[in-house]
Amino acid sequence: MGEIITIIQNNLIVLLIPLISAVVGWGTNVLAVRMMFYPTEFVGIPPYLGWQGIMPANAQVFVKRSTELITTRLLNVTILFENFKPEAFKPQLDPVLDDLTDQLIDEAVEKYAGPMWNALGDETQQQVRTMVRAEIDQATVSILTDIKDNIEDIIDLQKIVSEVIGQDKSLLSEMFQRVGAPEFRFIKISGLYFGFLFGVIQMLVWIVWPAWWILPFAGFMVGYLTNWVAIKLIFEPAEPKQIGPWTLQGLFHKRQLAVSEEFAGIVSAKVLDADNVVRFTVEGETGERLFAIVTKHIESVIARYENNPMVATMLNDDLKSEIRQEISVRMREEMSKPGGFLHVFAGNSVDIFGELSGRMSQLDSDEFEGVLRPAFQQDEWKLILAGAVLGLGAGVLQVVYIFGDMLAEQLAKQGIPLP
Repeated sequence: MGEIITIIQNNLIVLLIPLISAVVGWGTNVLAVRMMFYPTEFVGIPPYLGWQGIMPANAQVFVKRSTELITTRLLNVTILFENFKPEAFKPQLDPVLDDLTDQLIDEAVEKYAGPMWNALGDETQQQVRTMVRAEIDQATVSILTDIKDNIEDIIDLQKIVSEVIGQDKSLLSEMFQRVGAPEFRFIKISGLYFGFLFGVIQMLVWIVWPAWWILPFAGFMVGYLTNWVAIKLIFEPAEPKQIGPWTLQGLFHKRQLAVSEEFAGIVSAKVLDADNVVRFTVEGETGERLFAIVTKHIESVIARYENNPMVATMLNDDLKSEIRQEISVRMREEMSKPGGFLHVFAGNSVDIFGELSGRMSQLDSDEFEGVLRPAFQQDEWKLILAGAVLGLGAGVLQVVYIFGDMLAEQLAKQGIPLP
């Protein structure tokens, strides 16, 4: 031991080894995190000479897994709406229905019955508006009831999630970076600590046995081990383990409640938000089913008015058909516009955030690990290997530019030529 201390005192430069090792460990881990997400598009000569971030490169795989997790384990649209009560929800639509009633009446009156409407007194006009509003209220409750009863045919959560995430690689990266932010910070900073620890060992080995390959080999191991250990500590052990006075558990599992809330916040705000739900619900087959329900109930209201004797004297059959068609088109437009019927319904009918975060926090360890682990597991060997190669390069540079003279001197004393 005294000899080692003497060598250190005579060659203080060896104290740089742990420091350089710490920097290498930190740098390789920082690079590993960046390599997960950047660049978004392949840079280099495809398919093998270059790099694309692991997340965007495997976007389809992650989209499939995320979609399966959300739609099979966390959110079932039928269960989401099992406690939905149309009568209780309708008051949230009152501002929308007020505007809709006024628009329909004003447009119909202006186009088809202006003089007769103007001849009515204010009190009579208000009575008509109140009567129409009551009809629309009744139709709204019926529409909401039918939507609830047919919710699986109208809202396709799997389609919405897969389309939204699949169309935006940056959203997928943002989701994982926000959900795993503390874990990624740990990966970066742990490289500094583990790198320094391995560097001390590396320094002692170098002092005792200053072979030319020691530093490159040690650099390789530092780059490899700092990445490997950091990733392992994030996920293992999945369940708390008591070792003496310490309780050990993977960082990600320890934060299950916080991760659940963060994940639910992103999904509810950027994936299953009102804009996306409406956009994907009003198109294709789901849109046809939805508007078939709306049309059925609106036409029922119109039919009741057409049988009114006063209306019958004002409108002929051609006008009735025209009005029916016009109201149907206007209802489609009004229901799906921003701030309209469907937006209010999609944004307020169920608590996506609460349901998602609550159920995710109750997942068992294997299922919960499946939220973030695929981001590592798919190509984590590449991250570890990249760290090892960079560590190897750092070791070679140390031999050449920092310890070359010291190595030559010690090898000369042993009669061993420097390669």
